[in-house]
Amino acid sequence: MASRQEANPGASGRKAALRRTVSRDDLTEAAIALVERDGLDALTMRRLAAELDRAPMSLYTHVRSRDDLVDAIVARLIERLGLREVPGESWQEVVRRIMRSYRDLAVQLPHSFELLALAPYDTSPVAPHLAGTVACLESGGLGTAEARQILGIVDAYATGFLVVWARSQAAERRPGADAAPPEVTGMRELETFEQGLEALIAGLDATLVRAEPVSGPPASSP
Repeated sequence: MASRQEANPGASGRKAALRRTVSRDDLTEAAIALVERDGLDALTMRRLAAELDRAPMSLYTHVRSRDDLVDAIVARLIERLGLREVPGESWQEVVRRIMRSYRDLAVQLPHSFELLALAPYDTSPVAPHLAGTVACLESGGLGTAEARQILGIVDAYATGFLVVWARSQAAERRPGADAAPPEVTGMRELETFEQGLEALIAGLDATLVRAEPVSGPPASSP
């Protein structure tokens, strides 16, 4: 039987390099690779140290705790989204671009994506990302309150759909897994995500952006 190093020469080379020097970025990338290979339950400091051929306590030079490591992963995933302001975009185009970036990230890194999708809004990597997204929506023509409300709604939609999609993909790839029952065919396809996104944008435009303010009752005469 081939050894683990022989079966995965890339991992062997990565370990050799990391013996010379290890940084927070190195730990983050190694943690993402571990999660994608073995799932979220595998993300422990002990497992990560074993992957890097390091003593577990040595990792705490670069991260304070497992939660700090998760924050580092979330920050790296946000970087991969490539959020930027595009001059001339409408708010609808901003929503499409950002939500499709989330979708692409879920496809590329389905296990790690869940850490970003379910991260609390007030954590240090997430809050600046949301503020930047709100700024993009404001540049697209929305007021601050509208931008925050619309972001909250589309984020909830994307999180729910894509987390379930990613988990379903992982379940179907397990050895001996049963095929999805025909009753759910088409419910969790990425084409369905796109259709839902368009329907959501149209509904938000009609009900929150273009809707006329509701008039209150006429003032009574003194």
